[in-house]
Amino acid sequence: EQRFEDTFGLGARGVSLPQRRFAQAALSEMLGGIGFFHGRSLLRSEHREEPVHGAESMLFTAVPSRSCFPRGFLWDEGFHLLLLGRWDAALARDILAHWLDLLNADGWIPREQILGDEARAR
Repeated sequence: EQRFEDTFGLGARGVSLPQRRFAQAALSEMLGGIGFFHGRSLLRSEHREEPVHGAESMLFTAVPSRSCFPRGFLWDEGFHLLLLGRWDAALARDILAHWLDLLNADGWIPREQILGDEARAR
């Protein structure tokens, strides 16, 4: 609780205790949604009708719901990192580095990372 107050200063700004508890729960959910994913994406090919497997990849990322959406979303990650960067800058840099490692030769990062059979099943 002290680290949360030191980081976000909600009590000092007059935020009520129930609202602070809600904010703590939101941060906890965000931290609990961080996962490590490994596998191959399926990619559309201009040479084949069916998707082809991409390179073996891994991703450390926060997800909207680990049980319903066990995959990374680049757009969402930007917003996740706004919060996570305040809480733990090293953690946020590690997550960002994993996304940047997915950059391909054309400078493109796929917006959604569905790595492996388990993630594809959802």
